[in-house]
Amino acid sequence: MGMEQRQPRRGSKPFQPAIGRDFGSVEDVEARTRGFLARLLASAAAAALAVTGAKSLTEGNYTAVIGCWAIAGPIVGALITYYFGHRRKDTA
Repeated sequence: MGMEQRQPRRGSKPFQPAIGRDFGSVEDVEARTRGFLARLLASAAAAALAVTGAKSLTEGNYTAVIGCWAIAGPIVGALITYYFGHRRKDTA
C-alpha cells in the first residue's frame, strides 16, 4: 500500500535543471551570484556596525564596535580590494 517509486529510464537523467532565458551562460550566473554575495556581505557588515554603534552610543562603551569592526573590517577590505583594486593589464 505504499507509494511506488518510479525508476528513471536508462539513458535519461532524473533531473534536468533549467535556468531560463534570463541567463546567457555559466559566467553570467557566476557573476550574478558573486554580485549577490558581495551585496549581502556588505549589507550585513553595515547593519552590524550600525546596530553595535547605536548600542555603544547609548551605553557609552565602545568595545562592541571594536569587536564588530575587527570582524567586518577584513570583509569590507576584501570586497573593496576585489572590486576597486588595481587591475593588471596582462589579464583581460
